[in-house]
Amino acid sequence: MEHFLLHCPHLLSQQTALRSRLSALAITTLNPPTLQAASGVHPSRQPAVLRLTCAFLRKTGQLPRL
Repeated sequence: MEHFLLHCPHLLSQQTALRSRLSALAITTLNPPTLQAASGVHPSRQPAVLRLTCAFLRKTGQLPRL
């Protein structure tokens, strides 16, 4: 999962967009717990983190493979 979310070179453009959007929310810790469950994120920002992660998953087209 970490490779898919953060390191897969085939998804670089989607990962870059996700990082940029999260950075705009002052989310700097990018790891699976943060992206999958908004763990360690201020409660007011948790819904946005989860929405952005879901959008990333949809845009990759790889969700059925997970």
